[in-house]
Amino acid sequence: MTIDRREIKELAKKQIKGNILTFFGLSVVMFLILGLVSFTYIGTLVLAGPIYLGFAMFVLEILRSGEGKFGTGFEGFRQFGSAFVATLLSGIFVLLWSILFIIPGIIAGYRYSMVYFILADNPSISGSEAIKKSKEMMAGHKWELFVLQLSFIGWFLLCFITFGIAAIWVYPYYLTTIAAFYDKVKSEVKTE
Repeated sequence: MTIDRREIKELAKKQIKGNILTFFGLSVVMFLILGLVSFTYIGTLVLAGPIYLGFAMFVLEILRSGEGKFGTGFEGFRQFGSAFVATLLSGIFVLLWSILFIIPGIIAGYRYSMVYFILADNPSISGSEAIKKSKEMMAGHKWELFVLQLSFIGWFLLCFITFGIAAIWVYPYYLTTIAAFYDKVKSEVKTE
C-alpha cells in the first residue's frame, strides 16, 4: 500500500488551522533553549531528545485533536531517559553508517525518523525499543518519506525568499504532515 501524499498534506493543512501561534510560540521557546545550551555539545545532547519528543507529542496532539496545548511541548521531559537514549543511540547509528558513505547514513536517518512519534505513543518503552520499532515501521517506507519531504522544496524556497517569515506557517505544516505520515504508516503496519 502506498501513502497518498496529497491526502496527508490536506489533513495537515486542516489540522494546523488555529494552532499556528501556539506552534510559533513553542518553537521559539524550544529553539531558544537549544540555542542557549548549544555552546556545549553535552547540553544539546542532554536536552535535544526530550525537546524533540515534546514536539512530537505536540504535533500528534494537533493532528489527532485539532488543538495543541503549549504545555504538551514540555511533556517529553517526563520520558527524559528514553528520549535521551533514543537520541544518543540513533545519533551513533547514523554517524557509524555515515562513516561508511554518506548514502548509508542518510538511509539510517530515515530508518530512525519515527523514533520520537513512537515514544510519544508508547511512553513505557525504552529508547532502544523505539529505535527498533522505527526501523521495522520504516521498512519499505523510507523512499515514500523522502519523496514526501521533497514535495516541500517549493515551500522551503518560499521560507528562504521571505527571510524565514513563511516558516511561521510552513514549519507547522511540514511537521504535521510528517506526523500524518507516521499515523498512516503505523496503521498500515498494524493491519498487515
